[in-house]
Amino acid sequence: QAATPNAVWPIKDREGYVTVPFAYGSIAIWQGKRAPEFQTHRWHVYLRGANNEDLSPLVERVIFQLHPSFNNPTRVVDQAPFHVTELGWGEFDIGIKVYFHDGTEQGIDLKHQLQLFPKSGEPSMKRPVVHERYDEFVFNQPPEGLMQRIHMCNSRLSAAHVPGSQVSYASLEPHFTPFYYHDELLRMQAAQRRVQAETELLKEEFEKIDAEHGLLTEEVRLLESGKIPQ
Repeated sequence: QAATPNAVWPIKDREGYVTVPFAYGSIAIWQGKRAPEFQTHRWHVYLRGANNEDLSPLVERVIFQLHPSFNNPTRVVDQAPFHVTELGWGEFDIGIKVYFHDGTEQGIDLKHQLQLFPKSGEPSMKRPVVHERYDEFVFNQPPEGLMQRIHMCNSRLSAAHVPGSQVSYASLEPHFTPFYYHDELLRMQAAQRRVQAETELLKEEFEKIDAEHGLLTEEVRLLESGKIPQ
């Protein structure tokens, strides 16, 4: 069952721009000292919602371009989770191209550097190497059909297994980086609205005080003029 929908999804500003937060990256698991020479790591590369939302209503397919040394290096994934897993030994750049259900053929290009080894310390079977980035899909006044698809992404992904493998997608989720930019942006927007409201109140108060000051200044001027001998 899908989790409770995210009530604040998506982010929409006053100019009509709609922002869909997402993340992409990799998780690499060292296979231990007895692993074959060219299969030292089980790694996963993927694209997901920033809070693991199911992006399949919006994203039609994702193409992962692996190193040419792999069999079938161009991997097309047309269902969630948008994910590829392999065994390997070397690090390289992975091209990621995202296509949407809006009918346009021009996709969005991303690039991810696969990292297998920790930046410090020895590799560990219990501590996967996680390398992720936060990003956002931004749509300028999307049409109603596309907006409906964006709203349909308002549930968490609950796939049991990665397509084509026995890897449990749920086993990867605990290693995902918690991205709070979405919530932080909403808090910033709420704070901006509060500041704007308080600014308006202060402006009204200033105008009121300024008017009273003008009246008092005029009264003082009249009083002083009355003291001048005729």
